[in-house]
Amino acid sequence: MHNTVQEMMFNGFRLELSAFIRERLKNNSIQIVGELREVEETGRTLYTARDKFDYLAEKNPILKELKDRLGLDTDY
Repeated sequence: MHNTVQEMMFNGFRLELSAFIRERLKNNSIQIVGELREVEETGRTLYTARDKFDYLAEKNPILKELKDRLGLDTDY
């Protein structure tokens, strides 16, 4: 989890989730634990479709080729 709000929400349904998983898996020793972690800021805020596509294309260059082959437009 990234913040205390998510932690509070998780704790609200954790018991219900635990009961459901234990019943489905027929295993009463299963424990569900949440972990609060600090997230590093990327320094970029992606607002537009173009920004999001460019960010993902940096991570996976094949996306640009796929966009070009299919004639897709990121600015809709």
